[in-house]
Amino acid sequence: MAENPRIQRIFGALESAGYPVRFQRSLLPDWVTPDVLEDEAVSTEVAAILAKRLNLRTSGLFSQNPSVESLHHFDTKYKRSVSAKSKDLTAATSIAVSVAEMVSFACRIAHTEFPASAAELRADIMKQHPGKYLGLRNLLMATWSRGVPVVFLSELGPDIAKMDGMVVHTDARPVILLSKKSSYWAWQLFILAHEVAHCALGHVAPDEILIDEELGAASYALTDADADEQAADHFALELLNGRPDAEYTLGNQTVNPAELTDVAYKTGLQTQVDPGHIILNLANKSGDWGLGMAALKRFENGRPPAPDVINEAMWMNLDVDRLPGESVEYLERVTGSKFVTS
Repeated sequence: MAENPRIQRIFGALESAGYPVRFQRSLLPDWVTPDVLEDEAVSTEVAAILAKRLNLRTSGLFSQNPSVESLHHFDTKYKRSVSAKSKDLTAATSIAVSVAEMVSFACRIAHTEFPASAAELRADIMKQHPGKYLGLRNLLMATWSRGVPVVFLSELGPDIAKMDGMVVHTDARPVILLSKKSSYWAWQLFILAHEVAHCALGHVAPDEILIDEELGAASYALTDADADEQAADHFALELLNGRPDAEYTLGNQTVNPAELTDVAYKTGLQTQVDPGHIILNLANKSGDWGLGMAALKRFENGRPPAPDVINEAMWMNLDVDRLPGESVEYLERVTGSKFVTS
């Protein structure tokens, strides 16, 4: 038998609004099987589940002709998106908002503002969360310590476009969401630093979303015409390097990946700068991304994937008891991670 016509109308209304049907199905609990979807009696519950998980007003989906309306309106700022290439981020943004509000509610730590000075923030991080250099782990700890959650969104399905990074400012606090498909710590480190910069510089206010659609090589080149993006890049570079115009070169030297890894590591220890960041910065300056990625792979060999590190920190800093079981299951699904009780 086919799905019940009322359920088909719900799926159809959401698909027309930018939520592919295959994506909608992936959000439903395991008990919602094809047989269950044949029954009109479950249509109300299916609508309620989808509305909650997509941050939509439930009543619109209950009507004979279902409509889609956001539950909480956020003003959205799109950054680093070229109109000709711009992706439909409707579904990913809805997921990000629902996750942001969930983790904001469950965050154990009161929110305090970042200093507006990158130098001051760097000094504070190295004092409060010391290490050989300012890297992904101590930046994560510093961000969470100010009550600003950081979440990595995993693949949401083949039909869903994602952004590299974004900030959702809920009523209580900003929440940073990363979703660039990269296991490298250095890539996620720079994107996190860039999003922290947006928060510190006041680029996103309560009830606003700031989306960085693509943070690729241009992140290091400082060529973006948008004033906020230039300011965030300078802040991020100063935060990670101790100077806002940091660029690394090899001069006239020719090196192989092993040699580049070695020199980046030694330089990083001397300057308290993440060697992986030095490698990416140098690759951008030289344009030799083949060499850079080969060196980065050598440097990060043996490390767990960066998304796992980000979401491990998330689970450690959430009061999971504040969330209903179905919300925890949903958070596990969209982050591709598991909450493990101690």
